[in-house]
Amino acid sequence: MTIKIPKPNFVDNFLKAIGKKRGVLISPEVYDKFGQYSYAFAQKESFLKAFFRPASQSLPDGMVDIHTIPSQHEPIDKTDD
Repeated sequence: MTIKIPKPNFVDNFLKAIGKKRGVLISPEVYDKFGQYSYAFAQKESFLKAFFRPASQSLPDGMVDIHTIPSQHEPIDKTDD
């Protein structure tokens, strides 16, 4: 399964600067419906929802922070420490 993750933009960087998180939803239903050869697009949550959510509150279930997902241009460290 291939999942296309949106790149963080200036809005996402603004939210990070003020201590907020913007979630990205990766839907598992796509895999269940179409199988391993599917191509899915992750969806960002609404800017307003992210802006008005308290900074101490965690992201909704099923969402991950857009800044914790490595982009395809960032190397993934595979060294064992």
